[in-house]
Amino acid sequence: MGQSPSQNYSKVVNTLIFIFPIVINSLQVAGDTVLVILAMMGIYVAISQKLSPFVIKEIKVFSYLTFGYFIAVCLSVLFSGQASDLAHFIPRDLHFFFAPFIALAIFKAEINIKYLIMGVKVALLMLGIIILYQLLDGNERPSGIMNPAVFGNLAVSLFFVTLVFFQQESLKQRILSFLSLLSGLLIIIASGTRGAWLSFFLLLGVYFYFFLKQNIKLKVISKIIILLVITGVLCIGLFNQHVKERVYSAFTETSNWITNDKDTSLSSSGLRLEMYTLAIEKIEEVPFFGHGYRTSNVVVFENATTPEGRRSYTYNHLHNAYLTQYFNGGFVLLGALLLLLFVPLRLFIKGNIQNHENPVYISGVMLTLGYASYGMVNILFGDTYMNGFYTFFLAIFMLLYAQSVRISST
Repeated sequence: MGQSPSQNYSKVVNTLIFIFPIVINSLQVAGDTVLVILAMMGIYVAISQKLSPFVIKEIKVFSYLTFGYFIAVCLSVLFSGQASDLAHFIPRDLHFFFAPFIALAIFKAEINIKYLIMGVKVALLMLGIIILYQLLDGNERPSGIMNPAVFGNLAVSLFFVTLVFFQQESLKQRILSFLSLLSGLLIIIASGTRGAWLSFFLLLGVYFYFFLKQNIKLKVISKIIILLVITGVLCIGLFNQHVKERVYSAFTETSNWITNDKDTSLSSSGLRLEMYTLAIEKIEEVPFFGHGYRTSNVVVFENATTPEGRRSYTYNHLHNAYLTQYFNGGFVLLGALLLLLFVPLRLFIKGNIQNHENPVYISGVMLTLGYASYGMVNILFGDTYMNGFYTFFLAIFMLLYAQSVRISST
């Protein structure tokens, strides 16, 4: 007897859910292709079944948050006085325009979270192989197909999705998870992204906080695996020469900037600190709707005469997502960004208070809090990989959150 259309539909969606984590970091355009397919499926469902993602309870909050952010980006372009640039800049943020339909496509399927977790594990293992190849090829900061900063951040998020679901798995599944986690550590370290390292330790502390709240009695093998992961992290941090050099350079660059040593003012850390200082000094001059999309550095450094100021002028962001969005779009764009990060975070924390054992809630906290930390020292949204990753995982975690809350209340 043949399968019903709904079963076939669910198989297609779950297959796409499995594929996305694997391709987003390893193949150009492939991640966006998966999202386009899901968006088209969602649009078809909306038209054929006369459904709106903005009225369905399980995905309504997600839909308003993502679409609202897209509108805020459009407004920042329009108020820049260069509306003709709308067609040029907006495509990279179309993830948020189509996000409600992606969520609708996922909502209509019977989601099996095991497909997502397996996809994440395979992704970490594949990326480990890619990074090893690039290291052997002489690449000092291997990062697959993208910028090392973006790569390092996304690797951190993949790592914690695997770690959070680890305690719910069988012994065979945990062995694969352990290998994936080791591969994840390798690629996070090899990327050389110090901001990602800071986020990693922040999220590790948050993870252990939630872990201790669960009061789970672990088997001996599980305790050994967790101990090995922690030991691996500490050993890499204490004895790896690459890590020590990167940490030491950050310390010396910051110290030199504080002491006004202009010989090192163009260093990575010094340049960031210079950007933050001058941007904060001009915060009060920002109009309600901002100066316009991708204008933050032009506004802050338009009259700069120092070498670091002239160099900062050439960037299109301030290496801090919150300052950048505030200068670009004022209270509107910054508010939309904060809502997109912290409304889901609040919901996931609320869910965890009610049920400490559900890994979806903890994964949601790790995703949103991780992104919030990435934005402190680098770009956040506006990069296609960062956009696609966040909208995809947030859609799934918020949908599963809403379904779990509905089940627990009945």
